[in-house]
Amino acid sequence: MNGLIDFINRNYIEGIINDTSYNHFDMITYVIILFAGVYAVLKLLNKLKIRVDEEFVIATIPYIFMGSVFRVIEDADLLKPPVKYFFITPLIYFVIFAICFGTLFLTRYLEKLKKIRNYIHAYAAAGTVLSLAGIVILIYYSSSNLNLDVLIYSLVPAMALTEFVRRISPKIGMTYLRSRMYSFAIFSFVLDSFTTYIGVDLLGYTNKHPFSSLLASIFGTGFVLIPVSLILVMLIILLLEKDSREDQDRGEKYMLTLTLIVLGLSMGARNLLAMIFGV
Repeated sequence: MNGLIDFINRNYIEGIINDTSYNHFDMITYVIILFAGVYAVLKLLNKLKIRVDEEFVIATIPYIFMGSVFRVIEDADLLKPPVKYFFITPLIYFVIFAICFGTLFLTRYLEKLKKIRNYIHAYAAAGTVLSLAGIVILIYYSSSNLNLDVLIYSLVPAMALTEFVRRISPKIGMTYLRSRMYSFAIFSFVLDSFTTYIGVDLLGYTNKHPFSSLLASIFGTGFVLIPVSLILVMLIILLLEKDSREDQDRGEKYMLTLTLIVLGLSMGARNLLAMIFGV
C-alpha cells in the first residue's frame, strides 16, 4: 500500500505541486481521462438534446484559449497555493470544464426563457469575454517589455501553413480540410509545434512533454515537430472522415475534432502567451 502511495505521489502529485515536466505515466493517464471524458460529455449532451456540430466546436474554442490564458497566469505566479494547483494540469481541465458547461447550460436556459435569441452565440461570447479578461490581467501585471516578435515568428507562419493546406486540400482529395473546424485543428497543432520549436530551440524554454522532447533530441532540433504535427493531425482527420457516417447523429466526429483542438491549442496558445509575456 505504501508503495502505491509513493508511486502516485512521485508520478502524479509531485508534478502538480511542483509544476514539473510530465512523465510517461501521467501523460498516458491524462490522455485516457481526456478521451473517456469526451465520450461521457457527448452522452450527456445527447441526453440534454444539445446539438454537437461544427458551430458547437467553434463556439467552444474561446474556452480552450481561456484555459491557456489562466494557465499562463498561474505560470506568472499571480496565484498562490492552494488556488494555483487548480490551474495546473490536470486539475485545470476540470476547472475549465465546469466554467464551460456551466455557461453552456446557463445560456441554453436563458434561451428557453426567451431572454436571449441564440444560446450558442451567447455561449461563445461569454468565453471570449472571459479570455479577454485574462489577457487584461496578464497585461496589467506584466512588465512593459512584451515580446511581440513571437507573434510574427510563430503565429504568422502557423496561419500561413494552415492556409496553404486549406488551399491545396482539393488537389490531395481532402476538400473537407477547408471546413472551419478542421482548419482550426490543423492550425492548433502547427501553432503548438512552431511555438515549441521557437521556445525551446531559440529562447531557452524547457519542453515538458516527453514525446516531443524525444523527437527533438533524436533530430537535434525541435523544428522536426512542425512537419510531424502536420502529418499527424491530417492523418487523424482522414481517419475521422473515413469512419464517419452520413446518418451519424451522435456527434463523435465533432467531439473528437474538438479534442484535437484542445490538445493542440491549449499547449500552443500557452506557449505563445508565455513567450509574449516573458513568463
